[in-house]
Amino acid sequence: MCKGILSLWALVTLVLTTLCLILLPVAAVAGDDLALWEGACAKIDAGDLVGAGSLLAQLLEQYPLSPKAPAAQLKLAYIKIKLRPDSTQEILDAFSLVRMKYPTSSEAAEALVRIGYLHSKTDTAQAVTDFTTFVSSYPGHTLAAEVQQSLGRLYLRTLELDKAEVAFDRVSTIAGAPIEVVEEGALQSGFVKIMKYYASRDRSYLTAAIEALGALTSSSKVNIRARADLGIAEAMLLQGMALEAREEYRSAAQVYSEHSYFKGLALYGVACCSEHARDVYAAVNGYDDFLAAQEGAAIAEKDAAWKSAALASTSESAQISVQRDGAWERLPGSGLVCESVYSQSKCLYRLERYDEAITKLTELVAYLPEATDLRAQADELLERCRKAIGGN
Repeated sequence: MCKGILSLWALVTLVLTTLCLILLPVAAVAGDDLALWEGACAKIDAGDLVGAGSLLAQLLEQYPLSPKAPAAQLKLAYIKIKLRPDSTQEILDAFSLVRMKYPTSSEAAEALVRIGYLHSKTDTAQAVTDFTTFVSSYPGHTLAAEVQQSLGRLYLRTLELDKAEVAFDRVSTIAGAPIEVVEEGALQSGFVKIMKYYASRDRSYLTAAIEALGALTSSSKVNIRARADLGIAEAMLLQGMALEAREEYRSAAQVYSEHSYFKGLALYGVACCSEHARDVYAAVNGYDDFLAAQEGAAIAEKDAAWKSAALASTSESAQISVQRDGAWERLPGSGLVCESVYSQSKCLYRLERYDEAITKLTELVAYLPEATDLRAQADELLERCRKAIGGN
């Protein structure tokens, strides 16, 4: 009996020992790959990207089946962006590797988004394909609404207005889309309608734009609400309702008086409406109000202050892009200081106040770069003013 009990105990011991031997490598792997992952994350936080990349590469080499492998591969791609930002093809290859090695992972979806954004810099058609694939493959992804909105912007780039409008409208149909993304999509859709009016002169687009933008005037976001109000005023002006539009702009200038960019756009709108209404005296005063609202005395100072206000009103990514490329034309209304001086000078010319116009135009011409349309127009108007004085 005792021998039987001992034999049974020996058997149990043998089984337990065998199980430990079988399970031990797995436990060791889990512990080691997690240690490498945590070590890499710590180095990233400390700014040691090279060291982090080394640990992540070690994790992928030693533990290719680790649950952390897809995330490690994705982090390597992001590290490559930081270390070699100009190596676009290498970065693309790094994100593509995530999709190739781990096609069913959540990291593969995120990698496709980054691939799309990288292509958007050089290959708009391919970026459209990337984003279209993403929204169809991952309709419930947390980035789906953002990507759908980016798709609309790509269509705007190629002036495919119908496709852009559809893309922006679809943002609101994505389940779980953040309210700010939904409202931004609706705002863009409203402005696309105004663009479609410019392309066709069909005023029904203006009516549709006013209706779409009107739904956003109660938004909790100042950035959304202000642009909607200004868009409505623009649509009214295009409909030929100059005086009504001027009141809308005046109201916006008061409502957004603490926001220099939106206040400036509204003041400029007031002046434009007066000019369209052939109220030239009021237009001169309106342009004065806009220019006086910008810091500085010289055109160069006011232009710099206005551009800073315009830049501050945009997203962080847009700010980085503009500052990196110097592409100020991407900011709506970034050139309004120079345009205001020119438009005011035209009004002064009509009022036969040639000396005032010449003073303003002379400073404007000295500031504007050569070989630009506004510089050529300012030169021509300056010459007309001088001839008018000579003729008198």
